[in-house]
Amino acid sequence: MQTAEKREAIPPISAATNPLSAWLFFRRNLSRTAPVALVIVLSVVLIGTVVTIIRSIDLTVLTVYGYNRYFLVAVPRNGNRVDPRAEMTIRAEPMAKQIYRISVCFTNIHTIFGKFPFVLFGLTQEEMPKMLRLTRMKLVEGRLPREGEAACALSVGIARNRNLKVGDVVLAPNIEDSFAPVPVKLVGLLDGENWFAVTSKEFVQKNYFPPLEEIVVAAPTPDQQPELDRRLSKALDKRQVRLFTFGQLVRELRSSLRNLYLIMNIVIAIVVLVIAIMMGMLSNIFFMQRLPEFALLAAMGYTRGMLLWRVVRETALLVALGWTVGVLLSMGILWGLYWWVFEPRGMLLQPMDWQAYQYTVPVPIAVLAFAAMSVGPRLLAMDPVLVIERKV
Repeated sequence: MQTAEKREAIPPISAATNPLSAWLFFRRNLSRTAPVALVIVLSVVLIGTVVTIIRSIDLTVLTVYGYNRYFLVAVPRNGNRVDPRAEMTIRAEPMAKQIYRISVCFTNIHTIFGKFPFVLFGLTQEEMPKMLRLTRMKLVEGRLPREGEAACALSVGIARNRNLKVGDVVLAPNIEDSFAPVPVKLVGLLDGENWFAVTSKEFVQKNYFPPLEEIVVAAPTPDQQPELDRRLSKALDKRQVRLFTFGQLVRELRSSLRNLYLIMNIVIAIVVLVIAIMMGMLSNIFFMQRLPEFALLAAMGYTRGMLLWRVVRETALLVALGWTVGVLLSMGILWGLYWWVFEPRGMLLQPMDWQAYQYTVPVPIAVLAFAAMSVGPRLLAMDPVLVIERKV
């Protein structure tokens, strides 16, 4: 009875002492597994941060020119104004709900890839509130420019980007990349979904030569704007006007960044391949060091498949842990860059860009595949008797 009781009191084998447990090797060989996991972490951080920063180019352009979702701009090709026949075509379009004649001037904003031109829309006093409603903007500080006044109202993002506050000079004769014949002061701040800037149409026409006049055309709703863009693109003679639409902006952006993304993909592929080969070699070295362990388990009755599955589980656990820590560390680094570098300068970055982190997924997959391919054949061909007898 005592023997039976003692047998019943013996605790079952836990996962920590199970010879096939994936955690067992980590617990006993932390000095080996930690550097390998660190390599995976650093590779994920490298890829995640670089891709996120590069993708901020897309974010910058689509945010800076996001107002183009709500209207198209028709620019004259041969003259100071849109050809009367083209204007008649525009006004005859049933989907053209709001039509404004505007004049524009330009300033510059700072981005991670240099200075970028930004449009100040010259509007009349009556048109300014309508245009702000159309672009989902609102005045949050100061006022809108008066008719003929050398003044402008900018988005909060632009003001932060240029380090401006209400009362500062935005355009001036001595500012090379933000020129105006007379100083133009900031009198109001705007806030909303996009970046936007307005000034007086009368001021632009009197102070800029030649005094160009363009046409803004908006559909009844933003969802209908792409259809209006297509209809006017077909109806208007491209020799008379050039149309600026949001769809065109996206296509040109993708086209201009195609080579950059190609180079980025090549670099990522090289990094993943090098890390995977290195991890495969390390896995093979670790396997050779553990050969007596696997031979002893095989001699105890564990099949080759069970031992190979243990190696796969160990490697999967290692790469999963490294990838998770790498992604979390990337987010921490990017949030730090956002709050201490990008945000104070009014530059755009999305630390939680999940599409960027998708580029890191090939790292654990490739590492697991190379490790399994390098260890698997050796494990399946292993003779436990020769290993135990020290003949291998």
